[in-house]
Amino acid sequence: MNSMSKTFKLLFGILLLSNIILIAFLSYFLWNKHEEALQTARIDIKDPSGNNRVVISNADQIPPPIIKGKSYKRMMTPAGLIFYDKNGDERGGIAISEHEGMNINAIAFDYQNADAIGIYAQDDQKNNYFKAGLTINDKDLSGKPGYNVNRINLITENGNSSLVMKDPNEVPRLVLKVDSLGNPSIEMYHADGKLKWKQ
Repeated sequence: MNSMSKTFKLLFGILLLSNIILIAFLSYFLWNKHEEALQTARIDIKDPSGNNRVVISNADQIPPPIIKGKSYKRMMTPAGLIFYDKNGDERGGIAISEHEGMNINAIAFDYQNADAIGIYAQDDQKNNYFKAGLTINDKDLSGKPGYNVNRINLITENGNSSLVMKDPNEVPRLVLKVDSLGNPSIEMYHADGKLKWKQ
């Protein structure tokens, strides 16, 4: 009986040691793996009600925009990350896309019906054209989906920078510029868009 106990202890010890070595080997292999640990086309993060709160997706799997529970068609289908409110309506996101030979990258935060603030960068894939900026919109109080009133644009385009402030009809009224040669200017416009004053 005593020899059986010694044999059992020896076998148990060998089994325990081999398991420890196996776990250590697997841990080292997994933690030092250089490839992506997770590869997928889309990840949906949902709340307890089943509504999406965050979606991370490639361009093929990106969901359509949802406003007041209704789906609409996207102008472009980017890869990126989309945020949703508790009702499942889109409230902003990060988009990486290409459209007609142009790289377009954007971060947007939305009102309930459309973009409120957008930060974007775009550059042509074949020539030196580039543009980057910040766009600020008023909320369209009619609630028309996908549209708001553009009021402020801070832009750099091919070396020319400008701050454009618009009236509620989206007509530029005050424009501050510094061109690619460093020349500054101030422009004021009438409500019909005609130049009123320039310095």
